[in-house]
Amino acid sequence: MSFSELRSEMWALSLFGGRLAVAELILFSVFLTDIVMLGYMSELSLSAALLANAVFVVVFVTALGFLQGALPLASRYFKQGRMFDFHGMVIMSCLQALALAIVVVVIFLLVPVMLRLISYPADLVAESWAYIAWVLPAYALSMLYIVVRNAVIATGNSRGFMTLSFIALGLNAVLNYLLGFGFDLGGLAFDGMGISGIGLASSLGDCVLFSGFVYLLFRNGFHLRHFPVDGVVDAWRTLRPYLRPTLAIGIPVGIVFFIDTTLFSAALIIVGRHDVQGMAALAVIREWSALAIMVPVGLSEAIVQRVAQATDQAIDPDHLGILASAALYVSLLYAAVLAFIYFGLGINVPALFIVNQSAHTGLLARLDDLALLALLAPLTHTFVICLSSILRGIMDVNTSLYATVACYWGVGLGLTVLFVEFMGFGADYALFAVVIGQAASAVWIGARLRFQLRRSPAI
Repeated sequence: MSFSELRSEMWALSLFGGRLAVAELILFSVFLTDIVMLGYMSELSLSAALLANAVFVVVFVTALGFLQGALPLASRYFKQGRMFDFHGMVIMSCLQALALAIVVVVIFLLVPVMLRLISYPADLVAESWAYIAWVLPAYALSMLYIVVRNAVIATGNSRGFMTLSFIALGLNAVLNYLLGFGFDLGGLAFDGMGISGIGLASSLGDCVLFSGFVYLLFRNGFHLRHFPVDGVVDAWRTLRPYLRPTLAIGIPVGIVFFIDTTLFSAALIIVGRHDVQGMAALAVIREWSALAIMVPVGLSEAIVQRVAQATDQAIDPDHLGILASAALYVSLLYAAVLAFIYFGLGINVPALFIVNQSAHTGLLARLDDLALLALLAPLTHTFVICLSSILRGIMDVNTSLYATVACYWGVGLGLTVLFVEFMGFGADYALFAVVIGQAASAVWIGARLRFQLRRSPAI
């Protein structure tokens, strides 16, 4: 392995994965706008929205994995010019998304009931419902948004993607302020709806974002005339063959995505039963961690493609090893950047999410105490994502599933319950358990990757 080959591959991975990461960062920032605006309100409102969004992240990421089943197939059909099959795959995915939207509505209608059953404070439950009642349309619509966005990506034409993402981000920020805090423009005045207005702003912003992606999809060639059917019965008979292949890919990916999100969310819920402020601190750190891993998520998509290509085409016998090394070195560089931000610049990034810091001195103190663990959480997750993507590229999809089940649920969640429920420790130990679970998963996956690379004939 020459240094020039390694450097070239690292540069290619960084460029390809970086472009994907930037788009994900913009879209993820839309969700962070609510958190920033709620920082100007009470800590109760902030905690209520963070709690609702913690549940939504689990639902959204699981649906994101499940609905990935149609993406590679739709991409193949579109590239081959099989427009009938492309439309059939997209429409079937839309039907699955509609079913998931109904599930989302039911889940969040039951959230206040579940919070009462596990002894959450009554004021926190009421404030959570004030937010959920108005943000629920956005939660449901996001299921269809995933499908339409995937369909646009499948066409291979992403023009307008970045522009639309920036528009949605700016619009959501403006609507958050106007509907949440009110305004007075001469004779036109509006008192503001508080946390409910923040939720309504997100719903309106998501409607605009969804409409924009629908426009992009139609602009890129999606028209129902390419999928002629005669009535509902004929439509279902025609669409049904597309169900099995989407489920064959989507179900296992959705399970892995679900397991990946439940550890942090479960820790939030467990801590919230005893310490609302500690739960808020963990929720802010979760938002930071989710933002930070958008870079390795973008990188992982590039890794899977390039590793799979090297394996399938059997180009250079050493190329697979170069790709794996390049992926790990790029991940290490990213980890070094995050460490420099924390230690070199002395910036505790989660604390920046609290805009009105004078009103949240207690929460800021908790975030300062958790600063080191708040850095380790995205770092360990970065290596889990990177190592898993290399294994997926060489068609090993089971290792990640086994590792996340055992290490996230067994080690991480088990230690969280032990520390918080039985030993009476606080949010810091819950976050420590999350880091241990992620680190154990990275070690497991890394050991399996080392074994696979050693026995691979391509090395």
